[in-house]
Amino acid sequence: MKLKKILSCLCLLVLCGCGQAEQKLPDSVYGMWFSYLDYEEMFHDQDEKEMQADLTAAAENMRDLGVNTVYIHACAFTDAFYASDIYPRTASLPGIDYDPLALFAGAAHQAGLQAEAWINPLRSVAVGAEGNLPEDSQIRIWIERNDERVRQVNGRWYLNPAYPEVRSLVVSVVREVLEHYDVDGIHFDDYFYPEGADRRFDAYVYGLAADGEDISRESFRTAQINALVQEVHAVCAEHDKRFTISTAGNMENNLTLYYADPAAWVEAGTVDILIPQIYWGYGHPVKPYAETLDEWLAVTAESDVMLAAGLAAYKIGTEDQWAGNAASEWVDSDDMLARQTRTALEKGCVGAAYFRYGSLFATENPNAAGEISHLRDEIRK
Repeated sequence: MKLKKILSCLCLLVLCGCGQAEQKLPDSVYGMWFSYLDYEEMFHDQDEKEMQADLTAAAENMRDLGVNTVYIHACAFTDAFYASDIYPRTASLPGIDYDPLALFAGAAHQAGLQAEAWINPLRSVAVGAEGNLPEDSQIRIWIERNDERVRQVNGRWYLNPAYPEVRSLVVSVVREVLEHYDVDGIHFDDYFYPEGADRRFDAYVYGLAADGEDISRESFRTAQINALVQEVHAVCAEHDKRFTISTAGNMENNLTLYYADPAAWVEAGTVDILIPQIYWGYGHPVKPYAETLDEWLAVTAESDVMLAAGLAAYKIGTEDQWAGNAASEWVDSDDMLARQTRTALEKGCVGAAYFRYGSLFATENPNAAGEISHLRDEIRK
């Protein structure tokens, strides 16, 4: 089948994708990411009882702040923070024999929070660490065969979504989580095609598809991500769960570096909530916060897709070296997150989400206490 027919089929699948899981969408979104970094920093060498106590405390901290949704890392590097039959247990918490995802989802619900399983779909292990994968791991098999389904970029292996077998692998992980865990949805962030993926990343499959066809590599790659998003959304809708995506905040980078097209997902109805990572201050010379937020509001305007602003709690109290004259904005203020949240609400967003838990609650940063106080007041107005 020639590429135009392939892309036409993909577009038809996307455009006819499953409807929004409206009954599962919240009225507001105040989210917080709980990353593999948080796990590594907080939970090394803990037994199950100790982890349960600390996860319960974390969920209560978020609830008391006003957060209503936690994005819990379930798969960060084609690994699993749960009992998976597909991916190996994560190396971020070595030696454990219990299930962090089950513990955290339970603690979140006990605290009245929604819990979404956060999956990085394409990012895999570091180059050199593939030998640590189980011998029967499909990813290891592809690597050892020098199969184009897995390619290395900047010292790390990445899955190639142009192959149906790769998308099926990702979908199987999504299905596994939804069928075995009490979660309210699936969450992707901005790791789609890796930045720096040159022509060698997909030379063979693109060459086959583009043979005799007038199609750019960029359009080809975008179609593969659209297909992946559609397939995941379909599984989420099948299980009556929502699908949220936190893209890069820079629209151009989404399209030209990661081959992610949020506007296409909104038009096709294959995402329920968008949470772009608008990780800049008001005075940033290239991507000022308020103006960048307006760009995203235009994407979701007149659609059923909800928009929340992804905000950079990790920048609290730090110089932003790329912000020019506004470099000290995050140092001089202890209410940046509260003000950005207020701006998001005033402009029509359903809320905001904050990266990440440890930046607010597991830090000695003197600005963090002020941010927590102001943010709590803002969310609870």
